[in-house]
Amino acid sequence: MSDYVAVLFANDAFYLAFTSRDVEAMDTVWSQRPSVTCIHPGWELLSGREQVLESWEAILTSGHSPDVACHEASATVLGDTAYVVCYEELEGAYLMATNIFIREDNTWKLVHHQAGAAPPPEEDDEDDDEDDDEFYSPETIQ
Repeated sequence: MSDYVAVLFANDAFYLAFTSRDVEAMDTVWSQRPSVTCIHPGWELLSGREQVLESWEAILTSGHSPDVACHEASATVLGDTAYVVCYEELEGAYLMATNIFIREDNTWKLVHHQAGAAPPPEEDDEDDDEDDDEFYSPETIQ
């Protein structure tokens, strides 16, 4: 599997943990390093693995955890660091998100997530990108 596809797969794992409200899976996608960071929309900077994961546990276990869908994910790989820029759709509103990953023990792990308000993505008249919203799985990348 190419690094590009592996990073998109890691990004999909993050959004799958989010949409399924799976605290354990969310813990797994984040780096074990203590220097991770996160900026939720409207929040101040969260710094440190413990603080970041506590915020995700609070979001995922609350009765108000939003439904989220990732759209138009685009990955850039720079050696052992990579980032994904994508749209998040939450209850009809759109955010633009940046997710930064590092290679940790040969696996791409999240070290930073940030999302903020954005206009909706432009509609594409062509149907050539119909797989944009599909999760990558071992079956789809072979």
